[in-house]
Amino acid sequence: MTAAPAEAVGIDVGGTKIAAVRVTAGGAVAARARCATPRRTADDLVAAIAGLVARVRGERVTAVGVGLPGMVDARTGALAFAPGLEFARAPLRDLIADAVGLPVVTDNDANAAAWAEYRLGAGRGYEHLVLVTLGTGLGCGVVVAGRLLHGAHGFAAEASHLTVEPGGPLCECGRYGCWGVAAHGVAIAGLGREAAASRPESLLARLIGEGGADPGEAVTEAGRGGDERALEILDRVGTLTGVGLAALANLFDPAVMIVGGGPVSAGELLLAPARAEFVRRVYASGDRPPVPVLAARFANDAGAVGAALLAVDRAR
Repeated sequence: MTAAPAEAVGIDVGGTKIAAVRVTAGGAVAARARCATPRRTADDLVAAIAGLVARVRGERVTAVGVGLPGMVDARTGALAFAPGLEFARAPLRDLIADAVGLPVVTDNDANAAAWAEYRLGAGRGYEHLVLVTLGTGLGCGVVVAGRLLHGAHGFAAEASHLTVEPGGPLCECGRYGCWGVAAHGVAIAGLGREAAASRPESLLARLIGEGGADPGEAVTEAGRGGDERALEILDRVGTLTGVGLAALANLFDPAVMIVGGGPVSAGELLLAPARAEFVRRVYASGDRPPVPVLAARFANDAGAVGAALLAVDRAR
């Protein structure tokens, strides 16, 4: 009798919540759970992850993959730096493996999301791709010749600190205009709140004030409704995203560029200006094959599904 295909648990550690999924061999989500992210100590984080694994684990689970919000040592699987967590470097791969009793793979969360898109998403069929996620922060993962790019230490593709707007907002790194503060989900929300306050009669202001909508989601909804300021915000963030994508294309020469994260729900209101600016900025755009800029297939599950797929693929 043929053994049933192996399954894996994927964990996506975010700044506010941890998401867990059990993924079948075909990439389908069979179970899911989540909890708040403990940020004070490594032991608390490991205990929360182990609890989630116990909740979704099935009989065929053979490995666990964990996407972490920071710099992950490619050799040891240890967390080297994570700005959203309050503890210093920690050997998380080994600690989690001891807690769950299974082989564990750890990687940067954007790398995990890129792997999900490469294996089963918008990047399927492409051996060279770049994924950028616009969310609470900005993440980037690069696949080269069918392999994730990690660099010498595991810290490659930190696109968040590319300058896309000289003289733009101050970043926590001390520089101005970094992509990770000028154009991502939190930037959209902040610009939305400012616009609503300055134009209280606008559709955007009504959605945020009377409707109580999340400011970032309100910008998208108001943009679809024709709100002028919301459209300006989406165009601005899309254009700055195109600046960053062009820089990454010049560096890595991908066959496709994929944009993920909550703001991508705005569709062409964000992606059209990104594509236009990308073509204007990429080197020798008229003398190279066109590079499509696509919306990610996976939404909130990308990091967790990708982590599970990494665990399965590296176990083979």
